[in-house]
Amino acid sequence: MRSLKTFFAGGLIAAFALFSAACSAADTGGGYQLGKDYAELPSPQKPADPKRITVEEFFWYGCPHCFSLEPSVEKWKPTKAGDIDFIQIPNTLGRPEGEVHARAFYIGQTLGILGKTHSALFNAIHEQHQPMSSLESIRALYVAAAGIKPADFDGVASSFVVDSGMRRADALARTYLIRSVPSLIVGGRYVVSGSPDAFKVVDFLANKIRKERNG
Repeated sequence: MRSLKTFFAGGLIAAFALFSAACSAADTGGGYQLGKDYAELPSPQKPADPKRITVEEFFWYGCPHCFSLEPSVEKWKPTKAGDIDFIQIPNTLGRPEGEVHARAFYIGQTLGILGKTHSALFNAIHEQHQPMSSLESIRALYVAAAGIKPADFDGVASSFVVDSGMRRADALARTYLIRSVPSLIVGGRYVVSGSPDAFKVVDFLANKIRKERNG
């Protein structure tokens, strides 16, 4: 059984060790265990809307486990309960290329082209083995994948909107003590690793939150 301190320790290398353990974490008894399948955050965050449940995925485009989790993300999104708001948040992990990738996410979001660029960037890194560690390479990819003009990319790359998004993401990661990715935060209270059963655990925790709210 892993403590919360162990869960968050050690950055990306610790994340790799965690995933191997999480692969066998499914509870066949119909429930999931605190400290084994999920952890409680030391400083829970109150929801902006008490009737909604936010699920936040912290990820890094360069992380192979984040890439492996993407099919599960795409499979779960259309089936998620109506009261769940799903938000993806890039995390830099303190790496220079992480900052480039986080900026790339918010550039895509600002331009309204994430639907075309999100998977394209993941694939370029993990299937085509391109480092994508510069804004120049990101720009070329976005032009090819989304049909935008280079000037459109350059016009928002260092904009207030993109910079603000990155600052909010960093602040939230610090609040949640994010040290490894992928990490799923459920209702501002629980954290789940990116195991194959991650979204089963997410749904379990969402139901737990609903029951607690209803007394």
